[in-house]
Amino acid sequence: MLHQPLRPAAVRLVLIPACALLALGVAGCALVRRAAPADPLADYRAALAPGFAMTPSQLQALLAYSITVQIDPASRAYTGTLEVTFPVTGTAPWQDVCFRLYPNLDQYEGQLDVTGASLNGITASYQYTSEHTAVQILPAQPLPIGTRAQVRLGYTGQAPLNDDGTYTLFGQSDGILALPFFYPMMPARRGDKWSLDVADPQGDYGFEESALYQVDVTAPADEIIAATGAATRQTPRPDGQVTTHYVVGPAREFAMALSPRYQVLNGEAYGAQIHSYFLPEDADSGKAALIDAIAAIQIYSNEFGPYPFRNMSAVEAPIGTQGQEFPGMSFLGSDDYRSHQDSLEVLIAHESAHQWWYNQVGNDRTQMPWLGDALAESSVYVYFADRHGVPAAELLRQQRWEAPVSYAASAGHDAPIGLPVADYKQDNYEAIVYAKGALFMLALRDEVGAFQYRRGLQAYLDSCRWRIATPDDLRHAMESVSRKDLRSLFDKWVGGAVG
Repeated sequence: MLHQPLRPAAVRLVLIPACALLALGVAGCALVRRAAPADPLADYRAALAPGFAMTPSQLQALLAYSITVQIDPASRAYTGTLEVTFPVTGTAPWQDVCFRLYPNLDQYEGQLDVTGASLNGITASYQYTSEHTAVQILPAQPLPIGTRAQVRLGYTGQAPLNDDGTYTLFGQSDGILALPFFYPMMPARRGDKWSLDVADPQGDYGFEESALYQVDVTAPADEIIAATGAATRQTPRPDGQVTTHYVVGPAREFAMALSPRYQVLNGEAYGAQIHSYFLPEDADSGKAALIDAIAAIQIYSNEFGPYPFRNMSAVEAPIGTQGQEFPGMSFLGSDDYRSHQDSLEVLIAHESAHQWWYNQVGNDRTQMPWLGDALAESSVYVYFADRHGVPAAELLRQQRWEAPVSYAASAGHDAPIGLPVADYKQDNYEAIVYAKGALFMLALRDEVGAFQYRRGLQAYLDSCRWRIATPDDLRHAMESVSRKDLRSLFDKWVGGAVG
């Protein structure tokens, strides 16, 4: 709602007798205007939509990262420091503090190591775990529940070189250096335990709590950087490098991609600046990506709730025909800019929806992948119905979801949508989690009605924003607006196979 600015009241001088002033005594202090409380998000406003606000409990739950990284694109190597403050939550004091080292997963073929650690200002010992994909910081004394703690790490890493055209989410290919999850990342906890799964290659690498980020990236001056958040200043260095300061948050992670060949086009959607990064030979697709991203942010803002940031980027990346979501940014496979241009719009619509169903409302992406991807995939139906009409959305339903689900069932590969990533086969993961998951969301819409379904998604967003949601959270939101018991429907699709 747009409020008119308040007009200043007329000023009137009033003479008060001296005796009356004396009588005011201490009470007279109440007439002094108190200073407004400091804005806890002041350092991040450059990345946030005007009027963005959080409740005190939401603010207290946030982690706060301060990261430095210096990148040598020629060798794909980097070094840096990380400082993170975090709330100690749960039911028992923490015996350790863990960070994920996702580049060390076999599927990414990278390297990330810790070079030193301190906890609350005291040097701490550490050890690697989960096949070197996590590091465990060991405090001298358990960390008490209800306090905030701080870890400082030094780290060094290197990304692989893959110029053979293979999928490269982390590494360099086609002149693009993709660097998501380049730093040690504190994972979310499941109850009183850290989520340290060694991720299956067909799914996402992990999941994190919301955090505030301040990041200083030092790289050669000719590198064009696509990153999450907003760049607030640049500092040239005598050695020809430039340090760029970024802020973002609340966000699940910080990610970036660099290339001296990137070209950039800019647009706007409801006050947010939309950017398209692409290679020169893919300029036509880069222009189309900008238009589609603008449309997606507008449609989803209308449908679900306002987009919370000032920037959103669609970034060409060397990941084949696939996409990957990050806060305020989507990686989009180069093949969709070239040989699969007819798939680019669908990919953008899906990845843009993750700004709501991943970054704002998080989920356990290794144990409950459907809760983010089914919502993002079914949002594509909303996008197509709004932009191209219901017949186009129905055709999408038939070709993109019903056909692969039917094929999986005929091949004996049907399964519930609610399994962990590792429990699916290579030939049915996307058909079940994405396609069948989207069909479940549409079945849910048919059950409660289109109007109540929309209200239910908005209630789900409002109640779960900036935290990790569960399937029960989604069901309760839908039941609260529809006044229907939806347990049997959820059990049928999420927990039991549907032929």
